[in-house]
Amino acid sequence: MQSYFKVLVLAGVLTGAASVLAEDAVPQIFELKNGDRITATIQSQSETNMVVLTPFGGTLTLPLDQITKQSPLPSPEEIAAEAEKAAKAATDKAAETTEAEVEEAKKVPETFAGKFFSNLAGEVQLGLDAGYGASDYMNYYGRVKASHGVERWKSLWDGKLTYGKNKGVVSADKLDTSYRLEYDAIQDKLFLYGEPTGGYDTIRNIDYYFTAGGGLGYHILKKDNVVFDASAGASHQSYHYKNEGSRNDLYVDLGESLTWEIVKNLNFLEKFTYSPKANDWNVYRITFEAGLSWGFYKNMTFNFTLIEKYDSRPAAGIDRNDLQLVSSIGLKF
Repeated sequence: MQSYFKVLVLAGVLTGAASVLAEDAVPQIFELKNGDRITATIQSQSETNMVVLTPFGGTLTLPLDQITKQSPLPSPEEIAAEAEKAAKAATDKAAETTEAEVEEAKKVPETFAGKFFSNLAGEVQLGLDAGYGASDYMNYYGRVKASHGVERWKSLWDGKLTYGKNKGVVSADKLDTSYRLEYDAIQDKLFLYGEPTGGYDTIRNIDYYFTAGGGLGYHILKKDNVVFDASAGASHQSYHYKNEGSRNDLYVDLGESLTWEIVKNLNFLEKFTYSPKANDWNVYRITFEAGLSWGFYKNMTFNFTLIEKYDSRPAAGIDRNDLQLVSSIGLKF
């Protein structure tokens, strides 16, 4: 009888110890091959099985070969930290989404016209030449240049106005304007162009003139600091003179142009056009322009330009040659 009592006492002690150990054991999360996740506390383990105690007080026997992952149950502090981290991430994402929606709402639908004029650049030049002495004179010079383009399109506008007096008598009064539209048919190689021009020259007895032409051009050299082009085309030229009526003829246009950045802020520009009359190459017009542009302060430039215009058949009593030397201060925009 005493032996039996001792066995019962020993069994109670072992059961109590097991309960204490079970209560002190850290709960585990078991992931099984079938996708189940079980939270339980380990009771015992053999070579093939593991007995665990679930939070509901029941026990389960888990085959070891069915357990794919086993990890401790996170502490309340860790769970709170993860929840705070997830909440912050959700808040940040919502804020980013809102900012993106606001920026998207600000965007105006892009049209071809909008893109065409978005890349706009230009320059205004003003010059004054004056002399006082045996022959007093004063010449004013103004020029406006603008360029813009998009994708393969490029547009150039140029307007030059000169007015001057010598001993109180008008010695210069002329305007020359041109607009040129180019399209790169073959990127960085072949381009098409159209170019109307117009103006007047009171001293050369030209009430007004206008031309309309176009043709093909080729980029002989195109690098970051130098561009050299050649072109060939035709134009209809209409000149209206004060005392001779008008002349309307078809001309062939052969030209070249060079833009060279010699060093930073110092550029050389040159353009030459030879235009013989289509049915009589003994009648022709030549336009040559060359100049230096120096960016001396921010967007301000100093410019020195030579402009030569030659007409083999000018108005009666007018020289064939018209040479102009101009210095000016420019403001780029």
